[in-house]
Amino acid sequence: MAVINAQVSELIRSLRKKGWTTSVIAKHLATTGIRASLRTIQRHCLCAVVGKKKGRKPRKLTSQVMEIIDSILRADDELPARKVKELLQSRHNITIGLHSVRKAVRTLGWNFGKPR
Repeated sequence: MAVINAQVSELIRSLRKKGWTTSVIAKHLATTGIRASLRTIQRHCLCAVVGKKKGRKPRKLTSQVMEIIDSILRADDELPARKVKELLQSRHNITIGLHSVRKAVRTLGWNFGKPR
């Protein structure tokens, strides 16, 4: 196996951007006298993939949801987090995780748990 220099790496990336598959790139490099494994080509192609990155999902814990949680807890501050989560789902049709509810309650200043 040959060492892949910056020029060859850039060639691999440009061929990948054109839509060439890994095996076709390997064959093309072999014709030019550069022997590279498929894994090596894949590693160099990772930088060239455009549009394959997954964007982050929008936050479910928005300011409106925080206000709703605050209003629920103002009505009854003894509600457990699981009950707050169920009320969010039933009354407001908001699906949110229990961990997120607990984090929101902590952020708002309400305290769950046993007194020490």
